[in-house]
Amino acid sequence: MTNCIFCKIIEGKEPASIVYEDDDFIALMDAYPLTNGHCLVIPKSHVIRLDDLKAKQRAKLFNIGHKIVEAQKKVGLGIQGTNILVNDGKAANQTVPHLHLHLIPRSSGDWLKSIPKLFLHITGFFGLKSPEKSLNDQASDIAQHMK
Repeated sequence: MTNCIFCKIIEGKEPASIVYEDDDFIALMDAYPLTNGHCLVIPKSHVIRLDDLKAKQRAKLFNIGHKIVEAQKKVGLGIQGTNILVNDGKAANQTVPHLHLHLIPRSSGDWLKSIPKLFLHITGFFGLKSPEKSLNDQASDIAQHMK
């Protein structure tokens, strides 16, 4: 799909800080993270809703997500908790119409810093993009711990 940001990333037309990639999925740092280490797992095929994936692909999506969460913990992110989130459809605040799984590391009391960013995500404005170097460094750290 030509206007889909995730399809453009998958096609190599837009930059991304890659954490993981295989034939079916790509995982990358959210350019507008709610917290440090906020990753997205995205199917390479353009599907909008979770129901659009076959059962094996849904299982693989969450399996990759679990591996990333474990790697995030190894680098010190999300030790106290993680939000694992799919906004499945427009009514569920899905702002990018391409299925994606959010993996958001959390720590106690971080909600005060997260509320303004969350509000921007819900509105679709997202705020300021994180510096590319910071995202690349986080992606490298997490990817290293997935092996």
